[in-house]
Amino acid sequence: MPTTPSPASPPPAAGPHAARPAPAAPSGTRRRRPPTALWLVPLVAVSLLVTAQAVSAYVPPDLHTSRVPPRSELHYALLVAHVFTATVAVLTGLAQCWPWLRRRHPVAHRWIGRTYFFGGVFPSALIGIPVVYFVPLGLSNQLSLAVLDALWIVTGVAGYRAARARRYADHREWMVRNVALTLVALTSRIIQPVVEHLVASQLADPVAYAGDPLAANHDIASTSSWCALLLNLIAAEYLIQRRRPARRRPAASALRGEDGA
Repeated sequence: MPTTPSPASPPPAAGPHAARPAPAAPSGTRRRRPPTALWLVPLVAVSLLVTAQAVSAYVPPDLHTSRVPPRSELHYALLVAHVFTATVAVLTGLAQCWPWLRRRHPVAHRWIGRTYFFGGVFPSALIGIPVVYFVPLGLSNQLSLAVLDALWIVTGVAGYRAARARRYADHREWMVRNVALTLVALTSRIIQPVVEHLVASQLADPVAYAGDPLAANHDIASTSSWCALLLNLIAAEYLIQRRRPARRRPAASALRGEDGA
């Protein structure tokens, strides 16, 4: 005997206690970040090599081996102090980029951060003010170094204040910018051979340099400095913008779920 099918149960009535549908999964495939080691290890290796090569000219201190022609003994003393405090900033700044240190040893991260600021960035930037004035490589080079010094101080203060206020997301972004500025001198030394080649190709040009090595050296120094500053700032903002969507995507997904409820 055939059985009569039971009627389908009616859908639950909508009401204040009805279950809210789960938010829809975000469309598209989430980009996976490359492992930190892929960029941090080469960065540390190159930075250490370039830093060692730069510092070697001032160990032991000798006016005749200075890479920047000193105007006086005072200029040279300030230059040496600037170089060594900047070296502290490079070494501690690279250590702060290590995620494992931040996650597993937050106390060490904070103390290294204090060393970075008060033993590296701030004293080096303050000593850099008279050093910029004494630099004998032309006005354009002096201006690039002055802009770098000002940005180094501003981003350092902003990063330190954000950490003190426990605004850690802002702190990380300011520190990306500040560490990028710390590494400008290294970038400048890396790209300087390319600039030297481009300037040498025009050295005999009667309109460009007319064989004047002084003008050529000023152009090499200023072009390397400006290009390094621009490249590092672009790289810093790229890293910051790349991380922002990944950090804000969960919040955006939750908002879409609430709107669709």
